[in-house]
Amino acid sequence: MYLSYLLIDTGGNPDRPRPGRNWLSNIYNVHRRLSMAFPKYEAKRKDPHNIRPFSPEGIQPRSFLFRIDPKIGENSQRAMIIVQSLLEPDWEYCFNNAPDFLAAAPEMKIYNPEFHVDMQLCFRILINPSIKSAVHKSTTPKNGEKSKQGKRISLTWDENSSPEEAISDWFKSKTQNNGFKINEIHLRRLNWVSGTKLIPELDTDTQTDLHYHRLRFRAALLEGKLCVKEVPLFNTCLEKGIGSGKSMGFGLLSVVPVSE
Repeated sequence: MYLSYLLIDTGGNPDRPRPGRNWLSNIYNVHRRLSMAFPKYEAKRKDPHNIRPFSPEGIQPRSFLFRIDPKIGENSQRAMIIVQSLLEPDWEYCFNNAPDFLAAAPEMKIYNPEFHVDMQLCFRILINPSIKSAVHKSTTPKNGEKSKQGKRISLTWDENSSPEEAISDWFKSKTQNNGFKINEIHLRRLNWVSGTKLIPELDTDTQTDLHYHRLRFRAALLEGKLCVKEVPLFNTCLEKGIGSGKSMGFGLLSVVPVSE
């Protein structure tokens, strides 16, 4: 695998252009831009400078996870995007037509960590705590029939539980059979991540029209300590991520050995 670190210039002066901050404000656009680092050979040959409009057909099948880290505050002028990928990314091609997003040249390294049973690790992960509701089921636009699976909705909790308790319990349930045991967990941040996706839709005259689909995800940043129990399962979990919304910046599990 590969680990990449992208330092983004979010700007500190509201009276000056802040393309990096505007870009990060729409998580769908972040995903789409990062996808450009994995172009198909033919797409790159036809568009060597990445100046044509984005086309999903020209991108390799999704094989990366990412996280915007840390949160962009009002006075912050930098944000880091961590990208973990199976394929080697081409960041020069990705940002060729958007160099103002970056505050520094991207850094990349080969990432093939080795773990052993009972190894203690510190972890960080941004997750989308959500469940599939049996009540809220989506309908298909053609026949109006409800799908068999419930619509995914944000996790909620009542007055007898705190957000940290509810989210921690939810996360522990999602990590079963992933080759590790959680020893310590803390909710560091709880917020919403939003975006806007432009999608085609057929109108009443059977003409293709475009409209914006708004995206909104509950985001919880968790940190803590875990213990590796089954190395093969843990390696798979690290590669594939945890939970839903992986294409929107969720699920990347970052780990480092616990300091003695």
